[in-house]
Amino acid sequence: MPGGKRRRSIIEIFTLWFFALALVPALLVIYATAKYLAMQTVTWANRYLTQVAFAESQIISLSLKDALGEDGFFFFIQGNEIIATKNGLTRKVDLAQLVPLVPVEPEPAQIFAPKHLFGFGYQPKLKLREMPVICLEDSYGTTLYLAGEKEKTSTGDTLFLKAFGLRENIEVSAPVPETNLRVKVRASAGGIAKEPLQQLCVPLGGALILVALLSTVLYPLAAAQIVYPLKNLAERLSSFDPAKGEDWFSKGAYRVRELAEIASSFGKMALRVREALSELEQKVKELEEKNRLLHQARERLEWLASYDPLTGVLNRRSFMERCMYLIGEAKEKCPYVAILMMDVDNFKTINDTYGHLVGDMVLKKVGELLRRQVRKGDLVGRYGGDEFVLSFFLSRPEEFDALARRIFATLCSALDAIPELEVAVSISMGGAIASCFLIRDGRDLEQLISFSDQLLLEGKRRGKKTVLIQCMENLP
Repeated sequence: MPGGKRRRSIIEIFTLWFFALALVPALLVIYATAKYLAMQTVTWANRYLTQVAFAESQIISLSLKDALGEDGFFFFIQGNEIIATKNGLTRKVDLAQLVPLVPVEPEPAQIFAPKHLFGFGYQPKLKLREMPVICLEDSYGTTLYLAGEKEKTSTGDTLFLKAFGLRENIEVSAPVPETNLRVKVRASAGGIAKEPLQQLCVPLGGALILVALLSTVLYPLAAAQIVYPLKNLAERLSSFDPAKGEDWFSKGAYRVRELAEIASSFGKMALRVREALSELEQKVKELEEKNRLLHQARERLEWLASYDPLTGVLNRRSFMERCMYLIGEAKEKCPYVAILMMDVDNFKTINDTYGHLVGDMVLKKVGELLRRQVRKGDLVGRYGGDEFVLSFFLSRPEEFDALARRIFATLCSALDAIPELEVAVSISMGGAIASCFLIRDGRDLEQLISFSDQLLLEGKRRGKKTVLIQCMENLP
């Protein structure tokens, strides 16, 4: 009997040591190894994709420079085309010239894991399963697909990424030198991170089988002392919510001293996790607020670059650039372009009599009325001072006279009803219409605007509150 008790004690001690020194550390080492490989693989892939993005940005920069012959252009993406504008000049870039960099399997020197990382000399071979997706993005957030194919994420990949806390996709970007464009490269993280782990299936599988066999033999003896308490501890861990303050890991709930100490350590860890989580949530809120303010500031700067802050209409530079682009696009459907210049009669007298605040209010009101009167596809901009310029694209020249007089009548009626002024506010207009084929560059457009301005001055000399319209057969 004493011998049996002694044998039973020796077996129990052996079982306890086996689980303490073999099973639990083996599982922890396997998981830590897999997670380390997965995270390091993602880090390598991020670095590799960044190299792809920068290499692609250099190629696109050189391609754009070869295609345009110079730099300083402002680019934006429209559909599947890249539009370049500069000083009223608009050009389309042939996408066939933007040859994307085709990523290749990394060289051995690029592999992150050195051989001495594992005692058995294992060195994983890393590669991308699919060519990453390469896109081009302008400053407005519009993207243009260049190369690659989006890899579908399987259910297994999703579970794998969640198990190791990884994102579904790896995305990096790089600016295209001397442009406002950015290259974005994206690849699926699931396929990349699983590659080195699949190469470890044989050694890890053998270790797991050996551990499973030994566990099957020793489980009945160790279940009461180790397995059930560990199961209870695992259930508590799976139900643990760091946002709540319950004591899930009471030291007195476990008879085995080692497990009680583990539970106590988990309790202390839970407390630190709660503190770190609270601190992290605060930092995330601060970061989100900063990002929101930064996004608003960026949108405001982009708006100020194209629009007049007082009236809300296009500024002179943006009006010229967009008008030239629309002329090139509208030649087939609407072969005539009309320019309408207008200003406020006696605006200097209004400023001198009522002050600049009232003058600004009049300009703001005029801008608001003009934005409401123009059609979709028409442009309205502030040319300078109290002068506004409008552009229309028409199929017949006869349409311009009726359109201009409708806008003129509407503005005069609305401006007469301004209660802040004791005198009536009137406007004068001068307009010219010509064939789109006569407008070859920005200088031709400037001549059409100048002729409209001369008609405006002629109308003011005739008594103000007038509209003069003329059709141009050719440009001088």
